[in-house]
Amino acid sequence: MSVRYPAAWRSDQAEQEGVWYRYFLPPAAGDVAGLSATLLVGPMTGTLEDYAQTYLAGHSLASARDERRQGARARSYDFATTGGDTRYSLLLVEDSGRVLGLYCQGKAEAFARFKPQLDEMQRSLTLEHAELYPERRDAALGYSLRVPASWPLTRQLGSGQTQLVQFTSPPLAAERNQVSVHASLTLSVEPVEEADSLDGYYDATRRKLGDSFRILRHTAWRGGYADLMRTETPVAESQVKRFYRVAGRRGYSLAFEARSDVFSRVSGWCDLIAGSLKVGSEVAP
Repeated sequence: MSVRYPAAWRSDQAEQEGVWYRYFLPPAAGDVAGLSATLLVGPMTGTLEDYAQTYLAGHSLASARDERRQGARARSYDFATTGGDTRYSLLLVEDSGRVLGLYCQGKAEAFARFKPQLDEMQRSLTLEHAELYPERRDAALGYSLRVPASWPLTRQLGSGQTQLVQFTSPPLAAERNQVSVHASLTLSVEPVEEADSLDGYYDATRRKLGDSFRILRHTAWRGGYADLMRTETPVAESQVKRFYRVAGRRGYSLAFEARSDVFSRVSGWCDLIAGSLKVGSEVAP
């Protein structure tokens, strides 16, 4: 899943009794002590209502409503302590035998002040299922690829049998001057000299990249190859996941690149998107 949160908030994660948590905390200033938003993922035992009771018990329920997230059943709650000095919101989503959610809490005054940010975090929670992503298809070049709607198309070049398409991720971080940090996805299609020659295409691409792209891991992947690489410039270090496939006389590569300090936030997306790539005869008419 993915969620958007304020750039100035800090984050940490933990796991307890089979449930994974990621905490988001505002800058420690003023009266925000105790204010937090927590992502959670755990096994689903019983119903959403049963799971919610572990949070609702002993509190005063203000509202509850049914929702849908990417086709999955969801339910949200607003509640408070009996005296109203602490407020809470809870979103739970049922997905493939798991419960996913966002739990927010804080003293009433701080909760009210930050409620627009907390509501936006809740609205942004998205189940990342590649089969639901919009499909990009090119029958002439023999490929299809599903890319999240949150990754806009930013560049497209092509002539004849060659094509380059580039997408940009949502913001993964923000600098102190509020300039956002993104990852890029580049899809390349080009002819190969010998039909179905994966090794020839891979070796030629590696030569083009040069020695500045250091391979950290090389594995077989869906009839092709996948590389995890590191590259450096005088100002930044980046990591790259690059996937290679060949069908007929065409080579296809997907390259995901992000600054090393934020790469972990996009790595899962790389695998999801790359897993949707179809080439050659896999592409239905």
